[in-house]
Amino acid sequence: MFEQIGIEKEVFGSGENLLQCGNVMSLPQTFRALAGKAQCVYLDPPFMTGERFMRRRPYGEAGWRTGSPAPRYPAYEDRYTGEKEYLRLLRRLAGVSRDLLLDTGVFYLHLDWRMAAPARLLCDVVFGKTRFLNEIIWGYESGGRSRRHFSRKHDVILLYAKGNKYRFDLTRVPVNREEGRRNHMARGRDEQGRMFSRIVSNGKEYRYYDDEPVYPGDVWTDISHLQQRDPERTGYATQKPLKLLERLLLPVTDPGDLVVDLCCGSGTTLAAAEKMGCRYAGLDVNPEAVAVALSRLKPENLTVICPCGRKKAKLLAEEDPSEGRFRIGGLQEKHPLFPAKATPMDNLEAWDTGRVENGVFYADQSFRRSFRYPELTASIRAEAGSVRAVMTTDAAGIRRAYCR
Repeated sequence: MFEQIGIEKEVFGSGENLLQCGNVMSLPQTFRALAGKAQCVYLDPPFMTGERFMRRRPYGEAGWRTGSPAPRYPAYEDRYTGEKEYLRLLRRLAGVSRDLLLDTGVFYLHLDWRMAAPARLLCDVVFGKTRFLNEIIWGYESGGRSRRHFSRKHDVILLYAKGNKYRFDLTRVPVNREEGRRNHMARGRDEQGRMFSRIVSNGKEYRYYDDEPVYPGDVWTDISHLQQRDPERTGYATQKPLKLLERLLLPVTDPGDLVVDLCCGSGTTLAAAEKMGCRYAGLDVNPEAVAVALSRLKPENLTVICPCGRKKAKLLAEEDPSEGRFRIGGLQEKHPLFPAKATPMDNLEAWDTGRVENGVFYADQSFRRSFRYPELTASIRAEAGSVRAVMTTDAAGIRRAYCR
């Protein structure tokens, strides 16, 4: 009934936002066309750890409902021949980012202790020393503790402006006033009954009211690292928390602005931009990362450019004209990491219906598993022959297209 075909692009709605599989070293034309249009570029590239990272993805309804089974798949390799090769990548990323930015735009580069220092010098060259704004320290508590030195429990986020008219509004990110910040101050209550802390300097009294907002400095310890059972986790290695990206984006963007991530991984930057009403464009070299990021985004206004998997898998689907329904039975597929008792329906994580025109899949309905809805929709109302094409994502994150 359905034959597996190869497509490179899928479009949801008007397709204004962009998610693409590609390499920044040979930047796709779709991203070249965004030059001078981005208000913010955030990068969370590999840190040159020398490690091979894995990703964990729930399998089938039971996996999404309980967290098990959840096979581990390769994610990406963070290995380079040396600093020279790695800095060549960073130089390319920073240079492309600068070209993408508006004159009011800003650039974030997220690294850790390994390469933050040479990256700062590199960005001083690309953007200019006078465009440096912040070195943000994101401190967190996770993992083990070293006994040979102080434990390395922070990341470094460099912030640069494209020009001197950059946009930044700190009042958009108020934080709770912590009691520990005012222990040295006297306490008081004014005539309206409002509590405050006070300090006198040079004969002048300064009051800090409990009900007034305070704003973060450049050391952040109030945003935690994602924990193993955090419902926000996608299973993709080195995923950053949504709260962190919101704090970074809110002061520098307005709804409708374009946010770009050239190493989008699990798609946290794109999900944050979407939540804030911004447009977004995400690029990643791994097609599986594209599938994970897509699972977090609303399939309403998005273009996905990513080649389909070539490995054959039979789509089980049938029409029931008597009831006016189209039913999906899953994928007949063998994968070495799928559980031994794999079923065709559990092999399937998401599917879309649509049409194919000139090699482009235009989606009209989308169905996905999630922790909130682990059971995947298996049938829809449809007139006989109305479902012309189906796009699937299997439990390993491989996407395939089928056409009548």
